[in-house]
Amino acid sequence: GLDVVRDIEMVYYEESGDERDAPPKLLLDKIERGELGVKTGKGFYSYPDPKFQDPDWLRGKTLSSEKPPS
Repeated sequence: GLDVVRDIEMVYYEESGDERDAPPKLLLDKIERGELGVKTGKGFYSYPDPKFQDPDWLRGKTLSSEKPPS
C-alpha cells in the first residue's frame, strides 16, 4: 500500500539526505487520511466494490490460472 511506498521512500531519503527523495506531501496526506490503496479501498484510486478484498479479485479479468487453448 501507500504506507509501504512511504517507507521505501524514507529509506532513500535517509540514505541520501536529499529533500528530493523525501515522500511527497500528497502521499503523506493520503496516508494520514487512511487512504492506503487496495487494503483500505481507497488511495490514488477508489475500490468501491468489496470484491477487491478477495486476493483473487483480478483473476478472470486480467489474470488467468487456466492455460490458453493449444
